[in-house]
Amino acid sequence: MGEVVNGTVPRPGAVELVDGLRGRVPIGLASNSPRALVEATLNVTGFDGAFAVVLGVDDVERPKPDAEIYLAACEPLGARPSDSVALEDSPTGVAAARAAGIYVIGVPSYEGVELDADEVAESLAHPSIQKAIAAR
Repeated sequence: MGEVVNGTVPRPGAVELVDGLRGRVPIGLASNSPRALVEATLNVTGFDGAFAVVLGVDDVERPKPDAEIYLAACEPLGARPSDSVALEDSPTGVAAARAAGIYVIGVPSYEGVELDADEVAESLAHPSIQKAIAAR
């Protein structure tokens, strides 16, 4: 697994976004990757401890596009899904967040990925992300 995460760097705007949200709103991470891989990646990228809740695919019975992982993340955060914002980079993730009743901002990881999100931002640094979070 070390070979997979070594050399991984945060996406543009990720550090600033998380730093700006920390302490203002509860933030969690819900991934379709195994929890061990998620935690190793967070450690390598400097995000270890940045999220109040971290869930991987092995923490739920039904992976994305099912809503279970998002609902499971909202509960310990004390967050109502209808008041929450999900940042997603895949069609499967967008479907899961929508199924949970969460407002979804699509932030494609790769050029050409079509996301049927409530809105789409070109990067995590896009001002629409902060605006959407503040509105919730």
